Amino acid sequence: MSTYPYIATITVSTENFGGDVEATENPGIRVGLEAVTETLKKVHFVNTLAAPDGATHICVTLDNGLSYYGPIVNGHAELEGGWIAFECDMLTPQELGL
Repeated sequence: MSTYPYIATITVSTENFGGDVEATENPGIRVGLEAVTETLKKVHFVNTLAAPDGATHICVTLDNGLSYYGPIVNGHAELEGGWIAFECDMLTPQELGL
């Protein structure tokens, strides 16, 4: 199985307590999704992601329609790719048997 078996749209957003939201959509990104724990997911991606300053949340929508959303916990990115860990309790495609 490929390390990056899915194509996804990754939306990275900044959400503040005043209700303002700034979001940047990154369509067509090759990704892998990992369940670190029941409530912590990690998305691994190829290439770079555009994101607003002070990003707080991520939404990963896979090409099969499944979506994963939550507050960003940690991450690392370089020109060729990276990963973002975020809080989410949904089951990954692997856990669903897809």
